[in-house]
Amino acid sequence: MKNLTKEEFEIYCLFMAANADFDITKQELIAMGAGTNPELFVKVYNGFEADNDLERINTIQECKELYIKDELDRQNLFDRMKKVFFADSRFTAAEQSIFTMLRKLI
Repeated sequence: MKNLTKEEFEIYCLFMAANADFDITKQELIAMGAGTNPELFVKVYNGFEADNDLERINTIQECKELYIKDELDRQNLFDRMKKVFFADSRFTAAEQSIFTMLRKLI
């Protein structure tokens, strides 16, 4: 997915977090969608689903240069992702691995 706005980029990252264990739960969707425009949410979801893993990583790398300007931006994004990771009350090994990878990417 190309040419993301900052809000779309953040939602895209949240989908990476939710999909870490290949099972996006209802609780994760609720945590992600809170305060988000539903049409934008669906648009990003469709783009996320159309991308393969390499395209997802490339999208995040490209967008981080545009939208992550300092440690505060980074921390705010990771705070949102943590809510998604823990929304279903579990933090699996797959989720831990993706979290670590995202920490290095962003």
